[in-house]
Amino acid sequence: MKEIKVSPRGRVVFISGANRGIGRAITIELLEKGAKKVYAGVRDLKSMDDLKPEYGNRLVPVFLDLRDDKSIIKTTRLTKDVEILINNAGVYEAGGFCSDETLDSMAVNFEVNVWGLVKLTVSLIDRLKQRECAAIVNISSVLGLASMPIAGAYSASKAAVHSITQGLRGELLMNNILVMGVYPGPIETEMTKDLDMEKDSPINVAKEIVNGLIEGKEYVFPDVMSKQVGELYLTEPVTVEKQFAHFISEEEKV
Repeated sequence: MKEIKVSPRGRVVFISGANRGIGRAITIELLEKGAKKVYAGVRDLKSMDDLKPEYGNRLVPVFLDLRDDKSIIKTTRLTKDVEILINNAGVYEAGGFCSDETLDSMAVNFEVNVWGLVKLTVSLIDRLKQRECAAIVNISSVLGLASMPIAGAYSASKAAVHSITQGLRGELLMNNILVMGVYPGPIETEMTKDLDMEKDSPINVAKEIVNGLIEGKEYVFPDVMSKQVGELYLTEPVTVEKQFAHFISEEEKV
């Protein structure tokens, strides 16, 4: 596959879930790296007010709710000049496949993590194809590479994101569009506040993602844990699956 490097300097970016955690850190890192404009997709426009004094009109908060088709359509009509799409918004609904809540957990995870991502991407894909150079960045997870039983429904949704990313990469092979998959491990965010394990910083993750754009990487493992998992996954995926399953079984024993 040809190498496509997409520096954010002077470019227009759209990022979903921009108001906190990894999304907020990516937004700031893009602006610091010289992005011409960042459309920040959020459900609360006021959540970006504290960044406006520093970044001014280069930061454009736009209302986006991935559960609402009308919101997606309206938002994409406002972002006609986008060159880089970052599908960051996501939810984490714990649960495996052997409980009474399985279907509800699957529905919540897939509604945002999968269907929301696909709808937003499809709404913007024709515009990206028209650019001289563009990028699509999908935030998956190490759990999209191998499932953890305690988070089976979430893992399944992120596995779907991984597969969608591969599919897009193949379909856009003849276009000058970088399609990047990002596979973080546990990161210090609101989503993971109840997980009792060592976590990396959203700032570090954001830097790795933006550097990945600049270097033209298709796979980004942006933190200490994911780098270890990623190296093993690319050579021994079955070993990763067994390690994840064993980790949870040990936790349950405790």
